[in-house]
Amino acid sequence: MWEGLPVVGPIIEFLKGLIPLEEWLQSATEYILDLSFAEQFLGGILLAIIFILGVFSLIKKLSKLIIVIAILVGLWLLYTNDVFG
Repeated sequence: MWEGLPVVGPIIEFLKGLIPLEEWLQSATEYILDLSFAEQFLGGILLAIIFILGVFSLIKKLSKLIIVIAILVGLWLLYTNDVFG
């Protein structure tokens, strides 16, 4: 997809030669498929817990960020509009 672009193509080809990502993914897939059902099940539960905790942490941080942005926008609107005179 990106290989046809004049600047990005050589960079991607260089990274493909430098980092054998496809081989790593293939070996990881083979390793996971060689595990027993119980090991796969426990690993799936562990990954689900990590994912859920990460989503909750992201929601907490985003809600704080939204509150701070709302306060800043409110202050900006208060001081830029000449409402009081």
